[in-house]
Amino acid sequence: MEKGVKTVVVLAGGYSSEHEISLASGQMACAAFEAAGYRTLFVKVDRSGYSLKGKNVRLDELGADYVFNSIHGSPGEDGHMSGVLELLNIPHSTCPTFQSALTFNKAQCNAVLRDAGVRVPMGRLFNEFPGITEFKHWRFPLFVKPNCAGSSYGVSRVEEPEQLEAAFQYAFTEGAQVLVEEGITGKEVGCGVLHTAFNFDSKSLESPQSRAIAITEIVPTDGAFFDYEAKYKGKSKEITPARVSAALSSRIEAISERVYDLLNLKGIVRMDYIIDENHEAVLIEVNSIPGLSPASIVPQQLASRNWSLEEVLSTLAEEHMAAHEEKNS
Repeated sequence: MEKGVKTVVVLAGGYSSEHEISLASGQMACAAFEAAGYRTLFVKVDRSGYSLKGKNVRLDELGADYVFNSIHGSPGEDGHMSGVLELLNIPHSTCPTFQSALTFNKAQCNAVLRDAGVRVPMGRLFNEFPGITEFKHWRFPLFVKPNCAGSSYGVSRVEEPEQLEAAFQYAFTEGAQVLVEEGITGKEVGCGVLHTAFNFDSKSLESPQSRAIAITEIVPTDGAFFDYEAKYKGKSKEITPARVSAALSSRIEAISERVYDLLNLKGIVRMDYIIDENHEAVLIEVNSIPGLSPASIVPQQLASRNWSLEEVLSTLAEEHMAAHEEKNS
C-alpha cells in the first residue's frame, strides 16, 4: 500500500506480570514497522507513565499517525488503552474499549459466546475460596485461573480436591476473581485471525473480511498443560499447521472468523481451543493482543503462510488509518 513517512508509536510494557513479554512483542513490532519504512517510536508504559528512551513523554505530543498497542494485560488488553487512544483521537491497532474489556474478562466472554452457540468450557466465577465441598460434583481435572490475566499466569491444573485451596491462592495473586472450569482432555490448538481487505496470498484487494491465518498445535514437552513455562521458556513444541484433519481445520477457522465478527474485534487476534474426544473444538480463550515475541504463536503462523510481519502490520495500519480518517471526515 502507498504511504508517506508516517510516525508509528509502539506501546509496550504495562502493569501486569506480562510486562517483559510485552516488551519483546513491542520490539518485534518496531522492527517490522521500521522495515516497512515508518518512523517508529518505542514507548514503554508503566505506572509512572510513558517513557521514550528513558525520558517521560506525553502520548498526545509524539505526533503519532498511528499507535500499535503491544501491551499484554492491563492497561493494554483490558480496554483502558483503547479508551485513552479514542479520547486522543489517534488511530490504533487495538480492539474497541468494550470489546477489549469483554475478551479480557474470561467468564463474561464465555457467557456471551455460549449464548451465541459457541462451545466453551463449563465454569463458575468466585470471589473467594468456597471450600472443597463446593466441587464434590465437579468433573476433575479442573482449571483454576484468574478471570482477567494472560500468558497462563496464576493458572493451575487441579487433579485432586485437596489441591484447590492452593490453586485459588495462586490465582488470587493475579486478580480479585477466580474462574474455575472443568478440564477438557485433548489437543490444544491456537488460531490467529485478522480483518483486512488485502489478500496476502494473491497480493490483491478484495472485500474486507475476517481471515484465519493458520492453526498451530501446542504440545507441552514438560508439564500437563500450556502454562507460562511452556509458552515462553521452551517447554513446548508448536506445530504449524496443526496435525488435524482438513475438515476439522476448516471448522476451527470458520468458528474463529465467526467469533471475531460476533465480538466485533479488530487487528490480529488469537483464539485457543481444546479438541475433545469427539473431535470437536472447544474455545478456551480469546486473546485480543497476542504475543509477537520470537517464542509466540502468531509469528509462526504468519511464517507458515509466507506472510511477513512487516507486510501484515503495515497493511493493517494503513487500513486502520484510512478508516479513522473516513470516520472523522
